[in-house]
Amino acid sequence: MPSIEMLRIDGDAAAMGRAHGTAFRSEIQLLTQERMRLCYDRFWIGEGSEAVNPETLAEACWEQQQRYDDLTTAELEAIACAADVPARDLLVTGGFTDFVDALRGGAAGEAKNQTPLEDPGQCTAVLVAANAAADGRPLLAQTWDMHPTATPYIRVLDLRSTDQPAAIVFTVTGCPAMIGVNEHGLAIGINNMVTSDGRPGVMWTSVVRRMLRARNADEALALLKVAPVAGAHHYLLLDAASTGYSVERSPTRLAVRTLESTLAHTNHCLDSELISIEPLRGESPAYSTRNRLRTAEDWLKTHPADCSRRGLWQLLNRYDESDPLGSICHGPQPGYDVETGGAVVISPRDAAMDAVWGQGSVHSDADRIAPQTFRVFSPSGMPTTY
Repeated sequence: MPSIEMLRIDGDAAAMGRAHGTAFRSEIQLLTQERMRLCYDRFWIGEGSEAVNPETLAEACWEQQQRYDDLTTAELEAIACAADVPARDLLVTGGFTDFVDALRGGAAGEAKNQTPLEDPGQCTAVLVAANAAADGRPLLAQTWDMHPTATPYIRVLDLRSTDQPAAIVFTVTGCPAMIGVNEHGLAIGINNMVTSDGRPGVMWTSVVRRMLRARNADEALALLKVAPVAGAHHYLLLDAASTGYSVERSPTRLAVRTLESTLAHTNHCLDSELISIEPLRGESPAYSTRNRLRTAEDWLKTHPADCSRRGLWQLLNRYDESDPLGSICHGPQPGYDVETGGAVVISPRDAAMDAVWGQGSVHSDADRIAPQTFRVFSPSGMPTTY
């Protein structure tokens, strides 16, 4: 794969949105069309959700977004205007997995609770505390798994805002942020979960963008607790002081684990209250998420010397030819149209992100891609380290 394209964006929220939408106008249009199409695909939405109109739901979510956060709303409006797509649809472009949760949650009848959901597992994520890291620096690492048609739209944004902290974010065109680290050394990661309580609300991507204005993990956690989310996600919060949280959040449930040493998460709920509202999963997604979690937890326990910014790529690139469906790094499988589109390792103390994209074909050491390093802009002009 070629290098990830990076776009530097300066100015206030609206100016950054205009620059983003102008630079990636055609890509945003194409990805928006693709994701609106997938809102009718049963692989993603399950049985019974056809009764809910995606455009009507998107409008309701946009109203929630407008009430949620002025700065992110201004950024989204400017992206949409410059790219010539409806602002409500742009929410689906960035927050697709939350949006399909809301589609399923609004479906009439009980079919959604009885039919196994084939919604795929997406992303394997880990946190490493400073006391468990090989070099004494806390780390966040994760894959980003999604439908293969999303991979070409991966970008990195160098956000040098005049009304928010500077940040580096890993995202897709049209989305203000998916994963990132800001100038204060606060890192935010995510992976998807599925629960049955989806409803009109804000997308997880808007919540990430809002949290990247916080100074530390405690501030970010307080923001996450009150966000009116539309769907279920697991959030990883980590700051330069090695304060970290693993947060399972759905529209009606919240579970928080505090980072002590290392922890891992994939795409099934671990808290009993959230487990109680998980829909029945299909065989493939259930197998994938549980096997990836077991692999990640075992690796963290048995490779303490590799729990470093460089060493964690051994985990993120891990592929088992005998078990591709359960591999952390994987391509699409028959009946399971998901690939590892990218991955990141973030060092909050360095305010730096190492990232790759296009990992779906990584099957051996020879296939591995060297990560690119992106550093947060320091407004003072001094190196951003803690």
